[in-house]
Amino acid sequence: MAPDLLARAKQYALDDQDLSACWGLVVKGIEAGWLDDGEMRDLLEQLRGHRDFGVEELLFAHLGDRLRVSFVDDHSTCSPSKMIAALAAVAHNA
Repeated sequence: MAPDLLARAKQYALDDQDLSACWGLVVKGIEAGWLDDGEMRDLLEQLRGHRDFGVEELLFAHLGDRLRVSFVDDHSTCSPSKMIAALAAVAHNA
């Protein structure tokens, strides 16, 4: 687990209901140890290039103009640009 990243992710203030459920899945992925600072940079690069990304059972897939975030058997969709902005806000050196 990446404790600094987890703390930043948990402290990130979401004022967007569209992003909230997806963000909760990102936090779960960090808690599980599947997403660290290095993977966060890779994830941002892939999403910015409109490419899908997965690590363990945390998956990000573009579905039309939406981004599907899946954590094990739970999933939600949100705006890709909003997710990229949120990830960049908490990523270290992104």
